[in-house]
Amino acid sequence: MLFRVFTLLAVIALAVSTWIISSPGHAPTPLKNIREIATPGYYLKNTILTDYNLNGSPSVRIVADQIDQIAHSNEVTMRHVRVDYQTESGTTWIMTGETAHIEPGGNVVDVSGDVRLTNQSSTSAARGALDRADLGDPTVMRTDHLSYNITEALASTPSDVRIEFGKQTLTARGFSANLKAHTLRMESQVHGLFRP
Repeated sequence: MLFRVFTLLAVIALAVSTWIISSPGHAPTPLKNIREIATPGYYLKNTILTDYNLNGSPSVRIVADQIDQIAHSNEVTMRHVRVDYQTESGTTWIMTGETAHIEPGGNVVDVSGDVRLTNQSSTSAARGALDRADLGDPTVMRTDHLSYNITEALASTPSDVRIEFGKQTLTARGFSANLKAHTLRMESQVHGLFRP
């Protein structure tokens, strides 16, 4: 009799377990999906990416020690990044930073960590608020975060920024720069030191 009670309990437990396991809410996650979530889709080391203008000349060049795809999406992160932008007037702007993030679409590069934006003019004909080739020294902008819109050639930050051109220094909180038009807008708390 005792044997029949145990057998009946075992059959009931087996039926309940089978019902619970087979219900859609309790289905286990396939192992393949777990592996996809845990690993990056791709990574690249010592990478150079180049975009060309309509004339076939290089306009934007991105150099990074490593590029990682974020969780099989269209977003990527980069380490130790350098972005070179060549204007039509012959000025080259170089942006460097510790890390960078590119969102889907690839139009905006967000650079963080010891960010520097420097101009390297190849012609003295290009003049403007940001182009200081006449002083003999490049313009250098330093901040902790900078967003660069590749298609518009706009660099901006809400953070503190220090701008050095020659012996002159300006500091501000927040700025935007149009690298094509060679214009700069400082947002607030602007201070300058001009030496003869």
